[in-house]
Amino acid sequence: MPGKFIMLVGRIILLCTAVLFTLPVLRAADLAVSNHQSGSSVRYPVVLLRGTLPADSRQLQIRNHQAPAQAADVAPVVHEGRFKALVELTAGNNTIELHCLGHDSRLMLDLHYLPQTNPCYVRLIWMTDNSGDTTFAAPSDDVPQDYQARLRTAAQLMQTFTAERLHDLGFGRKTFRLERDDRGQIVVHTLNAPEDKEFYYQLGDSNRWWQNVYSWINREHPDPFAKNIVLAAYTRKDPETGQMKGHTALGGGNLGLFGSASVFSWPRDLSTTSEVFHDRTRVDPTSVHDDSAGRGTYWGVASTTIGATLHEMGHTFGLPHCRDGMGIMTRGFDHFNRVFTFYDPPGGRNRTAVYFTPEQEAYFATISASFLQWSPWFRLDNVDDTDSTPARITFHKDKGTVEFSAESGVPWIGFWVGGDVHAHREFDAEAVQTTVTMSLDEIRNRLDGKPLSRVSTIARNGQSTTLTIDQQP
Repeated sequence: MPGKFIMLVGRIILLCTAVLFTLPVLRAADLAVSNHQSGSSVRYPVVLLRGTLPADSRQLQIRNHQAPAQAADVAPVVHEGRFKALVELTAGNNTIELHCLGHDSRLMLDLHYLPQTNPCYVRLIWMTDNSGDTTFAAPSDDVPQDYQARLRTAAQLMQTFTAERLHDLGFGRKTFRLERDDRGQIVVHTLNAPEDKEFYYQLGDSNRWWQNVYSWINREHPDPFAKNIVLAAYTRKDPETGQMKGHTALGGGNLGLFGSASVFSWPRDLSTTSEVFHDRTRVDPTSVHDDSAGRGTYWGVASTTIGATLHEMGHTFGLPHCRDGMGIMTRGFDHFNRVFTFYDPPGGRNRTAVYFTPEQEAYFATISASFLQWSPWFRLDNVDDTDSTPARITFHKDKGTVEFSAESGVPWIGFWVGGDVHAHREFDAEAVQTTVTMSLDEIRNRLDGKPLSRVSTIARNGQSTTLTIDQQP
Protein backbone atom coordinates (compact mmCIF):
# COMPACT_ATOMS: atom_id res chain seq x y z
CA MET A 1 0.00 0.00 0.00
CA PRO A 2 1.65 3.30 -1.07
CA GLY A 3 2.73 5.68 1.68
CA LYS A 4 0.35 8.45 0.58
CA PHE A 5 -2.60 6.09 0.79
CA ILE A 6 -1.60 5.01 4.32
CA MET A 7 -1.49 8.64 5.44
CA LEU A 8 -4.88 9.23 3.81
CA VAL A 9 -6.36 6.27 5.69
CA GLY A 10 -5.07 7.77 8.96
CA ARG A 11 -6.68 11.11 8.12
CA ILE A 12 -9.98 9.40 7.25
CA ILE A 13 -9.95 7.56 10.58
CA LEU A 14 -9.49 10.83 12.42
CA LEU A 15 -12.24 12.51 10.42
CA CYS A 16 -14.60 9.62 11.11
CA THR A 17 -13.67 9.78 14.79
CA ALA A 18 -14.42 13.49 14.82
CA VAL A 19 -17.86 12.79 13.36
CA LEU A 20 -18.49 10.13 15.99
CA PHE A 21 -17.67 12.65 18.71
CA THR A 22 -20.85 14.50 17.74
CA LEU A 23 -22.92 11.37 18.45
CA PRO A 24 -23.18 11.14 22.26
CA VAL A 25 -22.84 7.76 23.93
CA LEU A 26 -23.98 9.02 27.34
CA ARG A 27 -26.75 11.61 27.39
CA ALA A 28 -28.96 13.53 29.80
CA ALA A 29 -31.14 16.01 27.93
CA ASP A 30 -28.61 17.94 25.83
CA LEU A 31 -25.60 17.15 28.05
CA ALA A 32 -23.48 14.29 26.70
CA VAL A 33 -20.05 12.70 27.05
CA SER A 34 -18.92 11.47 23.63
CA ASN A 35 -15.59 9.73 24.13
CA HIS A 36 -16.10 7.62 27.28
CA GLN A 37 -18.83 5.14 28.16
CA SER A 38 -20.12 4.79 31.70
CA GLY A 39 -18.87 1.58 33.31
CA SER A 40 -15.68 1.43 31.22
CA SER A 41 -12.11 1.17 32.50
CA VAL A 42 -8.97 3.17 31.86
CA ARG A 43 -5.34 2.47 32.75
CA TYR A 44 -4.11 6.02 33.40
CA PRO A 45 -5.25 8.48 36.10
CA VAL A 46 -6.21 11.64 34.18
CA VAL A 47 -8.97 11.39 31.57
CA LEU A 48 -9.91 13.97 28.97
CA LEU A 49 -13.69 14.16 28.69
CA ARG A 50 -15.16 15.51 25.47
CA GLY A 51 -18.80 16.12 24.78
CA THR A 52 -21.73 18.42 24.11
CA LEU A 53 -24.03 20.60 26.23
CA PRO A 54 -27.08 22.78 25.62
CA ALA A 55 -26.31 25.47 23.05
CA ASP A 56 -27.33 28.27 25.41
CA SER A 57 -25.24 26.94 28.29
CA ARG A 58 -21.96 28.68 29.07
CA GLN A 59 -21.01 27.01 32.36
CA LEU A 60 -20.35 23.38 33.14
CA GLN A 61 -19.52 21.99 36.55
CA ILE A 62 -17.74 18.64 36.78
CA ARG A 63 -16.95 16.82 40.00
CA ASN A 64 -15.41 13.42 40.63
CA HIS A 65 -16.92 12.18 43.89
CA GLN A 66 -13.86 9.96 44.42
CA ALA A 67 -11.23 12.50 43.34
CA PRO A 68 -7.74 12.08 44.85
CA ALA A 69 -7.12 14.20 47.95
CA GLN A 70 -4.60 16.42 46.13
CA ALA A 71 -6.70 16.84 42.98
CA ALA A 72 -7.42 20.40 41.81
CA ASP A 73 -10.93 21.48 40.84
CA VAL A 74 -11.98 20.47 37.33
CA ALA A 75 -11.86 23.44 34.93
CA PRO A 76 -13.88 22.59 31.79
CA VAL A 77 -13.31 24.44 28.51
CA VAL A 78 -16.65 25.31 26.88
CA HIS A 79 -17.23 26.57 23.34
CA GLU A 80 -20.40 26.67 21.22
CA GLY A 81 -22.10 23.68 22.76
CA ARG A 82 -18.96 21.57 23.18
CA PHE A 83 -16.68 20.97 26.13
CA LYS A 84 -13.36 19.41 27.07
CA ALA A 85 -12.27 18.69 30.64
CA LEU A 86 -9.39 16.99 32.45
CA VAL A 87 -10.52 14.85 35.37
CA GLU A 88 -8.24 13.13 37.89
CA LEU A 89 -9.18 9.62 38.98
CA THR A 90 -8.61 7.50 42.05
CA ALA A 91 -7.65 3.84 41.68
CA GLY A 92 -10.92 1.89 41.62
CA ASN A 93 -14.38 3.22 40.89
CA ASN A 94 -14.99 6.91 40.13
CA THR A 95 -18.39 8.57 39.89
CA ILE A 96 -18.12 11.77 37.85
CA GLU A 97 -21.02 14.22 37.99
CA LEU A 98 -21.57 16.75 35.21
CA HIS A 99 -24.02 19.62 35.67
CA CYS A 100 -24.86 22.52 33.37
CA LEU A 101 -25.39 25.51 35.64
CA GLY A 102 -28.79 27.09 35.03
CA HIS A 103 -30.15 23.87 33.51
CA ASP A 104 -31.72 20.74 34.87
CA SER A 105 -29.27 18.64 32.83
CA ARG A 106 -27.22 16.42 35.12
CA LEU A 107 -25.15 13.43 34.09
CA MET A 108 -23.37 10.67 36.03
CA LEU A 109 -20.39 8.91 34.46
CA ASP A 110 -18.82 5.88 36.15
CA LEU A 111 -15.18 5.12 35.23
CA HIS A 112 -12.90 2.50 36.72
CA TYR A 113 -9.21 3.33 36.96
CA LEU A 114 -6.96 0.29 37.09
CA PRO A 115 -3.26 1.29 37.47
CA GLN A 116 -0.80 -0.30 35.08
CA THR A 117 1.47 -3.10 36.27
CA ASN A 118 3.96 -2.63 33.43
CA PRO A 119 7.50 -2.61 34.91
CA CYS A 120 8.63 -0.25 32.14
CA TYR A 121 8.07 3.40 33.00
CA VAL A 122 9.02 7.02 32.33
CA ARG A 123 11.28 8.65 34.94
CA LEU A 124 11.27 12.43 35.43
CA ILE A 125 14.60 14.03 36.38
CA TRP A 126 15.39 17.65 37.22
CA MET A 127 19.15 17.94 36.70
CA THR A 128 21.07 20.69 38.46
CA ASP A 129 24.78 21.33 38.03
CA ASN A 130 27.07 20.39 40.91
CA SER A 131 25.98 23.45 42.91
CA GLY A 132 22.53 21.97 43.48
CA ASP A 133 20.77 25.16 42.33
CA THR A 134 17.27 24.08 41.26
CA THR A 135 16.02 27.44 39.96
CA PHE A 136 14.92 27.83 36.34
CA ALA A 137 14.91 30.87 34.08
CA ALA A 138 11.80 33.06 34.40
CA PRO A 139 10.70 36.46 33.09
CA SER A 140 10.39 37.83 36.65
CA ASP A 141 10.93 36.94 40.30
CA ASP A 142 7.15 36.65 40.67
CA VAL A 143 7.12 33.30 38.86
CA PRO A 144 7.03 30.50 41.49
CA GLN A 145 9.98 28.13 41.24
CA ASP A 146 7.73 25.08 41.50
CA TYR A 147 9.53 22.97 38.93
CA GLN A 148 8.22 19.69 40.35
CA ALA A 149 4.58 20.70 39.96
CA ARG A 150 5.11 21.97 36.41
CA LEU A 151 7.00 18.88 35.32
CA ARG A 152 4.40 16.58 36.87
CA THR A 153 1.58 18.44 35.13
CA ALA A 154 3.27 18.41 31.72
CA ALA A 155 3.98 14.69 32.07
CA GLN A 156 0.33 13.96 32.89
CA LEU A 157 -0.81 15.97 29.87
CA MET A 158 1.55 14.00 27.64
CA GLN A 159 0.36 10.70 29.10
CA THR A 160 -3.31 11.59 28.58
CA PHE A 161 -2.66 13.03 25.11
CA THR A 162 -0.99 9.79 24.05
CA ALA A 163 -3.81 7.59 25.35
CA GLU A 164 -6.54 9.68 23.71
CA ARG A 165 -4.84 10.00 20.33
CA LEU A 166 -3.95 6.29 20.07
CA HIS A 167 -7.56 5.50 20.97
CA ASP A 168 -8.83 7.90 18.29
CA LEU A 169 -6.87 5.90 15.70
CA GLY A 170 -8.30 2.58 16.87
CA PHE A 171 -5.34 1.28 18.88
CA GLY A 172 -7.02 1.52 22.28
CA ARG A 173 -6.10 3.87 25.13
CA LYS A 174 -2.49 2.71 25.39
CA THR A 175 0.07 4.99 26.97
CA PHE A 176 3.28 4.97 29.00
CA ARG A 177 3.42 4.65 32.79
CA LEU A 178 4.78 7.45 35.00
CA GLU A 179 6.73 6.63 38.14
CA ARG A 180 4.70 7.20 41.32
CA ASP A 181 5.44 6.92 45.01
CA ASP A 182 3.46 5.02 47.67
CA ARG A 183 1.05 7.97 47.99
CA GLY A 184 0.32 7.97 44.27
CA GLN A 185 2.31 11.16 43.65
CA ILE A 186 4.33 11.39 40.44
CA VAL A 187 8.02 11.21 41.34
CA VAL A 188 10.35 13.99 40.19
CA HIS A 189 13.98 13.15 40.95
CA THR A 190 16.21 16.14 41.69
CA LEU A 191 19.75 15.05 40.86
CA ASN A 192 23.00 16.99 41.03
CA ALA A 193 25.19 16.45 37.97
CA PRO A 194 28.94 16.02 38.56
CA GLU A 195 30.11 19.21 36.76
CA ASP A 196 29.38 22.93 37.05
CA LYS A 197 27.08 24.65 34.59
CA GLU A 198 29.95 26.23 32.63
CA PHE A 199 31.16 22.75 31.74
CA TYR A 200 27.77 21.89 30.22
CA TYR A 201 27.54 25.26 28.50
CA GLN A 202 30.78 24.46 26.68
CA LEU A 203 29.29 21.25 25.32
CA GLY A 204 26.66 23.33 23.50
CA ASP A 205 23.45 22.20 21.86
CA SER A 206 24.98 19.06 20.44
CA ASN A 207 25.26 15.31 20.80
CA ARG A 208 28.28 15.85 23.05
CA TRP A 209 26.04 17.14 25.84
CA TRP A 210 23.46 14.40 25.27
CA GLN A 211 26.18 11.73 25.31
CA ASN A 212 27.66 13.16 28.52
CA VAL A 213 24.30 13.07 30.32
CA TYR A 214 23.49 9.66 28.85
CA SER A 215 26.72 8.22 30.28
CA TRP A 216 26.12 9.87 33.66
CA ILE A 217 22.52 8.63 33.99
CA ASN A 218 23.35 5.08 33.01
CA ARG A 219 26.46 4.99 35.20
CA GLU A 220 25.11 6.66 38.35
CA HIS A 221 21.37 5.93 38.08
CA PRO A 222 20.95 2.83 35.91
CA ASP A 223 17.53 1.27 35.38
CA PRO A 224 16.82 -0.90 32.31
CA PHE A 225 13.09 -0.33 32.75
CA ALA A 226 13.28 3.49 32.66
CA LYS A 227 13.02 6.01 29.85
CA ASN A 228 14.50 9.17 31.33
CA ILE A 229 13.16 12.69 30.77
CA VAL A 230 15.94 14.99 31.95
CA LEU A 231 15.51 18.76 32.19
CA ALA A 232 18.57 20.90 32.89
CA ALA A 233 17.77 23.48 35.58
CA TYR A 234 20.71 25.67 34.58
CA THR A 235 19.49 26.71 31.10
CA ARG A 236 19.93 30.48 30.76
CA LYS A 237 20.00 33.23 28.12
CA ASP A 238 23.32 35.08 27.91
CA PRO A 239 22.38 38.77 28.44
CA GLU A 240 25.38 39.95 26.41
CA THR A 241 25.11 37.73 23.33
CA GLY A 242 21.43 36.78 23.52
CA GLN A 243 22.44 33.14 22.99
CA MET A 244 20.89 30.30 24.94
CA LYS A 245 23.23 28.35 27.20
CA GLY A 246 22.40 24.82 28.24
CA HIS A 247 19.48 24.53 25.84
CA THR A 248 18.63 21.50 23.71
CA ALA A 249 15.94 18.99 22.77
CA LEU A 250 17.38 15.59 21.89
CA GLY A 251 16.02 12.09 22.36
CA GLY A 252 17.12 8.53 21.77
CA GLY A 253 18.05 5.36 23.60
CA ASN A 254 16.69 5.78 27.12
CA LEU A 255 17.25 9.55 27.35
CA GLY A 256 15.32 12.63 26.35
CA LEU A 257 17.40 15.70 27.25
CA PHE A 258 15.89 19.19 27.40
CA GLY A 259 16.70 22.68 28.50
CA SER A 260 14.40 24.28 31.06
CA ALA A 261 14.09 27.70 29.39
CA SER A 262 10.34 27.35 28.81
CA VAL A 263 9.23 25.70 32.05
CA PHE A 264 8.06 29.10 33.36
CA SER A 265 5.17 28.91 30.86
CA TRP A 266 3.99 25.38 31.79
CA PRO A 267 0.82 24.84 33.85
CA ARG A 268 1.31 24.33 37.59
CA ASP A 269 -1.57 21.88 37.87
CA LEU A 270 -4.26 20.38 35.68
CA SER A 271 -6.81 23.07 36.57
CA THR A 272 -4.56 25.78 35.09
CA THR A 273 -4.01 23.96 31.79
CA SER A 274 -6.75 25.87 30.00
CA GLU A 275 -5.53 29.17 31.46
CA VAL A 276 -2.00 28.47 30.23
CA PHE A 277 -3.07 27.41 26.72
CA HIS A 278 -5.07 30.65 26.42
CA ASP A 279 -2.44 32.96 27.92
CA ARG A 280 -1.82 35.76 25.38
CA THR A 281 1.01 37.35 27.40
CA ARG A 282 3.78 38.38 25.03
CA VAL A 283 7.19 36.81 25.56
CA ASP A 284 10.06 39.23 26.20
CA PRO A 285 12.83 37.60 24.13
CA THR A 286 15.47 39.78 25.81
CA SER A 287 14.94 37.98 29.12
CA VAL A 288 13.70 34.48 28.27
CA HIS A 289 13.76 32.08 25.35
CA ASP A 290 10.90 32.51 22.88
CA ASP A 291 10.43 28.93 21.70
CA SER A 292 6.90 29.44 20.40
CA ALA A 293 7.16 28.73 16.64
CA GLY A 294 6.75 32.42 15.86
CA ARG A 295 3.68 32.99 18.02
CA GLY A 296 5.54 35.05 20.63
CA THR A 297 3.10 34.24 23.45
CA TYR A 298 3.11 32.22 26.64
CA TRP A 299 0.50 29.83 25.26
CA GLY A 300 2.63 29.27 22.16
CA VAL A 301 5.74 28.58 24.25
CA ALA A 302 3.89 26.11 26.46
CA SER A 303 2.31 24.26 23.54
CA THR A 304 5.49 23.97 21.48
CA THR A 305 7.80 22.95 24.32
CA ILE A 306 5.52 20.40 25.99
CA GLY A 307 4.81 19.00 22.53
CA ALA A 308 8.54 18.93 21.74
CA THR A 309 9.17 17.04 24.97
CA LEU A 310 6.68 14.39 23.86
CA HIS A 311 8.35 14.38 20.42
CA GLU A 312 11.74 13.56 21.95
CA MET A 313 10.12 10.96 24.19
CA GLY A 314 8.83 9.41 20.99
CA HIS A 315 12.44 9.00 19.86
CA THR A 316 13.29 7.21 23.13
CA PHE A 317 10.42 4.80 22.40
CA GLY A 318 12.04 4.10 19.02
CA LEU A 319 10.00 6.41 16.78
CA PRO A 320 11.69 8.15 13.83
CA HIS A 321 10.34 11.31 12.21
CA CYS A 322 7.38 10.93 9.87
CA ARG A 323 5.82 13.03 7.10
CA ASP A 324 2.42 13.91 8.58
CA GLY A 325 2.32 17.65 9.22
CA MET A 326 0.09 17.30 12.30
CA GLY A 327 2.00 14.32 13.69
CA ILE A 328 3.87 14.64 16.97
CA MET A 329 6.94 13.22 15.20
CA THR A 330 6.98 16.27 12.90
CA ARG A 331 6.22 19.91 13.75
CA GLY A 332 2.72 18.84 14.65
CA PHE A 333 3.97 19.06 18.22
CA ASP A 334 3.57 22.86 17.98
CA HIS A 335 -0.18 22.24 18.16
CA PHE A 336 -0.14 20.06 21.29
CA ASN A 337 -2.49 22.57 22.97
CA ARG A 338 -5.33 21.94 20.55
CA VAL A 339 -6.28 18.58 22.01
CA PHE A 340 -7.24 20.40 25.22
CA THR A 341 -8.76 23.60 23.73
CA PHE A 342 -11.01 24.82 20.92
CA TYR A 343 -9.01 27.73 19.49
CA ASP A 344 -5.54 29.25 19.24
CA PRO A 345 -5.50 32.69 20.88
CA PRO A 346 -4.03 35.63 18.94
CA GLY A 347 -0.26 35.60 18.56
CA GLY A 348 2.58 36.50 16.26
CA ARG A 349 1.19 34.32 13.46
CA ASN A 350 -2.47 35.33 13.77
CA ARG A 351 -4.08 38.60 14.86
CA THR A 352 -7.36 36.99 15.79
CA ALA A 353 -8.27 33.67 17.38
CA VAL A 354 -7.99 30.62 15.11
CA TYR A 355 -10.75 28.05 15.56
CA PHE A 356 -9.71 24.62 14.37
CA THR A 357 -11.45 21.37 13.49
CA PRO A 358 -10.71 18.02 15.21
CA GLU A 359 -8.52 16.87 12.31
CA GLN A 360 -6.33 19.97 12.85
CA GLU A 361 -5.35 18.87 16.35
CA ALA A 362 -1.92 17.31 16.93
CA TYR A 363 -1.80 13.54 17.13
CA PHE A 364 0.45 10.53 16.65
CA ALA A 365 0.32 9.71 12.95
CA THR A 366 -0.89 6.20 12.12
CA ILE A 367 2.61 5.17 11.09
CA SER A 368 3.86 6.15 14.56
CA ALA A 369 0.92 4.86 16.60
CA SER A 370 1.02 1.45 14.92
CA PHE A 371 4.66 1.09 16.05
CA LEU A 372 4.05 2.31 19.61
CA GLN A 373 1.39 -0.30 20.29
CA TRP A 374 4.14 -2.97 20.26
CA SER A 375 6.62 -1.07 22.46
CA PRO A 376 7.37 -2.61 25.88
CA TRP A 377 6.65 0.85 27.36
CA PHE A 378 3.08 0.69 26.04
CA ARG A 379 2.15 -2.64 27.52
CA LEU A 380 -0.41 -2.01 30.20
CA ASP A 381 0.58 -4.99 32.33
CA ASN A 382 3.63 -7.03 33.17
CA VAL A 383 4.22 -9.60 30.46
CA ASP A 384 6.49 -12.57 31.05
CA ASP A 385 7.96 -12.99 27.57
CA THR A 386 9.02 -16.53 26.83
CA ASP A 387 11.16 -15.12 24.02
CA SER A 388 13.26 -11.97 24.25
CA THR A 389 15.16 -12.48 21.00
CA PRO A 390 15.46 -9.21 19.06
CA ALA A 391 14.08 -8.83 15.57
CA ARG A 392 16.53 -9.49 12.74
CA ILE A 393 16.86 -7.88 9.33
CA THR A 394 18.89 -9.43 6.52
CA PHE A 395 19.52 -7.67 3.21
CA HIS A 396 20.15 -10.12 0.36
CA LYS A 397 21.69 -7.76 -2.17
CA ASP A 398 22.21 -10.50 -4.75
CA LYS A 399 18.51 -11.40 -4.65
CA GLY A 400 17.24 -7.86 -4.23
CA THR A 401 15.23 -8.84 -1.13
CA VAL A 402 15.04 -7.89 2.54
CA GLU A 403 14.15 -10.50 5.14
CA PHE A 404 12.57 -9.57 8.49
CA SER A 405 12.40 -12.24 11.17
CA ALA A 406 11.65 -12.69 14.87
CA GLU A 407 10.79 -15.80 16.86
CA SER A 408 7.93 -13.96 18.56
CA GLY A 409 6.60 -12.68 15.23
CA VAL A 410 7.00 -9.59 13.00
CA PRO A 411 3.95 -7.29 13.37
CA TRP A 412 5.36 -4.05 11.91
CA ILE A 413 7.91 -3.00 9.26
CA GLY A 414 8.99 0.56 8.44
CA PHE A 415 10.57 1.96 5.27
CA TRP A 416 12.79 5.05 5.42
CA VAL A 417 13.70 7.80 2.98
CA GLY A 418 16.63 9.76 4.32
CA GLY A 419 16.12 10.27 8.05
CA ASP A 420 12.33 9.81 8.07
CA VAL A 421 10.07 6.79 7.91
CA HIS A 422 7.78 7.26 4.91
CA ALA A 423 5.69 4.09 4.81
CA HIS A 424 5.02 0.97 6.81
CA ARG A 425 3.53 -2.46 6.62
CA GLU A 426 1.45 -3.73 9.51
CA PHE A 427 0.01 -7.16 10.25
CA ASP A 428 -3.08 -8.05 12.23
CA ALA A 429 -2.23 -9.70 15.53
CA GLU A 430 -3.73 -12.97 14.32
CA ALA A 431 -1.72 -12.86 11.08
CA VAL A 432 1.73 -12.11 12.51
CA GLN A 433 4.44 -14.21 10.86
CA THR A 434 7.89 -15.13 12.12
CA THR A 435 9.51 -14.28 8.76
CA VAL A 436 8.54 -11.72 6.14
CA THR A 437 10.48 -11.33 2.88
CA MET A 438 10.00 -8.34 0.60
CA SER A 439 11.62 -7.42 -2.70
CA LEU A 440 13.23 -4.02 -3.23
CA ASP A 441 10.75 -3.40 -6.06
CA GLU A 442 7.83 -3.97 -3.69
CA ILE A 443 9.36 -1.60 -1.13
CA ARG A 444 10.00 1.07 -3.78
CA ASN A 445 6.35 0.89 -4.79
CA ARG A 446 5.39 1.67 -1.22
CA LEU A 447 7.72 4.68 -1.33
CA ASP A 448 6.38 5.97 -4.67
CA GLY A 449 9.81 5.45 -6.20
CA LYS A 450 11.73 7.44 -3.56
CA PRO A 451 15.17 6.05 -2.64
CA LEU A 452 15.11 3.62 0.28
CA SER A 453 17.68 4.46 2.96
CA ARG A 454 16.82 2.17 5.88
CA VAL A 455 14.34 -0.41 7.03
CA SER A 456 13.20 -1.11 10.57
CA THR A 457 11.02 -3.62 12.34
CA ILE A 458 9.75 -4.42 15.79
CA ALA A 459 9.19 -7.93 17.09
CA ARG A 460 6.01 -8.90 18.87
CA ASN A 461 8.04 -9.01 22.09
CA GLY A 462 8.91 -5.31 21.67
CA GLN A 463 12.50 -5.68 20.47
CA SER A 464 13.21 -3.38 17.52
CA THR A 465 15.95 -3.28 14.87
CA THR A 466 16.98 -0.87 12.10
CA LEU A 467 19.26 -1.61 9.14
CA THR A 468 20.80 0.77 6.61
CA ILE A 469 20.30 -0.46 3.06
CA ASP A 470 23.31 0.02 0.81
CA GLN A 471 22.18 -0.55 -2.76
CA GLN A 472 25.45 0.49 -4.38
CA PRO A 473 26.92 -2.24 -6.61
